[in-house]
Amino acid sequence: MRAAYGTGLTRHAKSGLDFATDADLDAERAIFEAIAAARPEDVRVGEESGEVRGVGGGSGSRRWLVDPLCGTLNFAAQTPLVAVNVALVDGADAVVSVSADPITGETFWADKQGAFVRRDGADEPLLPSSRSHSSTSTATARWIDPSWARSCSQTQPSGRRSVPG
Repeated sequence: MRAAYGTGLTRHAKSGLDFATDADLDAERAIFEAIAAARPEDVRVGEESGEVRGVGGGSGSRRWLVDPLCGTLNFAAQTPLVAVNVALVDGADAVVSVSADPITGETFWADKQGAFVRRDGADEPLLPSSRSHSSTSTATARWIDPSWARSCSQTQPSGRRSVPG
C-alpha cells in the first residue's frame, strides 16, 4: 500500500461519486488471500468485492470485515489520512479490530484484552487519558453503504447509532 502512495492510480467507478483504486483492489486481494490461507472456512466481507464464502460455501459464524483502504479519495489525492481496517466477528461477538496506517506504519488494534498500538516494531497498550469521557465522545462517518451497515450492525452490541436506509 505504501509503495502505491503518490503514484498514478487507476480509478474504478463504483457508484455515484465513489470509486476504488488499484491500491484498494490489490490490498483487499492480499488481505483475503492471507485470511483464506490461515482460516479457509471463514467468511470474508470486503468493501470492494462483497461477501466471499469460506471453503465449501459455508457461511460459518466467523466473519472478517475488510475495508482495504479507508480514505480512498485522500489516498488518491496524496492526503495522508487513510487506514486499512480489518475486524473479526464471531456470531455477534467482536473478536478483534485492527486499523493500520500505511503511511506512518502504525497499527492499532483492540481485542478483549485491551487496545494497543505497534510503532517501530514495539507494542504499547493504549490507555484513556484523564480527559477521556466516552459519554461525550462522538464518532462520525461521511458516507456509509446501507447494506454494509446492516451487515455490520448484525454483529455490533446494542447502542445508539444512526444508519441510513
